[in-house]
Order: sequence, then C-alpha cells, then structure tokens
Amino acid sequence: MFDFGCHRIEVLQNIFGKIKFTKGFPDTLEFDREVEDTATAFFRFESGSNAVLNVTHAAYEPQDTLDVFGTKGSIHIPVLNNGTMDIITEDSERIERHPPHFNIHQPLINDFTKAVLENREPKVTGNIGREVAVIEEMIFKE
Repeated sequence: MFDFGCHRIEVLQNIFGKIKFTKGFPDTLEFDREVEDTATAFFRFESGSNAVLNVTHAAYEPQDTLDVFGTKGSIHIPVLNNGTMDIITEDSERIERHPPHFNIHQPLINDFTKAVLENREPKVTGNIGREVAVIEEMIFKE
C-alpha cells in the first residue's frame, strides 16, 4: 500500500473528495518479508461515495485499472498511466484518449519549478501527501 497504493488513494481523493472512513486489510500472502504484499482498503468519502482499492505484488497478472460505476454511467480505465478511458452512459459509449506526457513526472516538476519562481503554491502540495499518509495509517490499524 505504501509503495504504489498511496498514489491510487490520491487518485480516488481527486475524484471523490475527502475520505471520512477507511478500513484496511493488509496481508503477506506470497513473499517472506516484513511488509505486506497484498492489501485491500474500503473507503467512504464525505461525498457519500464508496470505493475499494486492491493492491498487490503477489498477483501473476499485474493490473493498474480504475472502474467507476455511477447512477448515470460508468468510466473504465484499463491502464491508469496509459490515457485511454471508456465512458458509458445511457445515451452513448465512447473512448477518450488523453495520452500522458512522455516523462510522466515532468509536468509536476515543471509546475513545482514555476510555483517557486512565481511565489505560489504548486498544484500538488505537501498537504496531499500528509492526508494520504494519515489514511494509510488508518488502513494498517488493527
């Protein structure tokens, strides 16, 4: 969860808002090591939405997907860092492509640099990281 799940918690917060409750189920299923290789977390957001996050290093087939099911439609992203998403509504189904920058971190680096030069807050602040760290602590509570 601390390896790459933290980034997915941030994605969920960007979509659904602040998390008000979480319950986690970290476990070591495959590898003999001191940290979990698999974790599942349930989230309830202040908006009323719920989400489940599964992360693992133990799966044979790696996946990095996002599926959002709403009352008016759904969004399916087969590979999060690929930029393709399927949007399904009652009226239509379409595929959108938003290819990421060839260096996925470069836009954040550019924004941080501009923020320093322009004396403003960057788009991604340390507060986001702190919020995610607090949520991860809740996931690992017994």
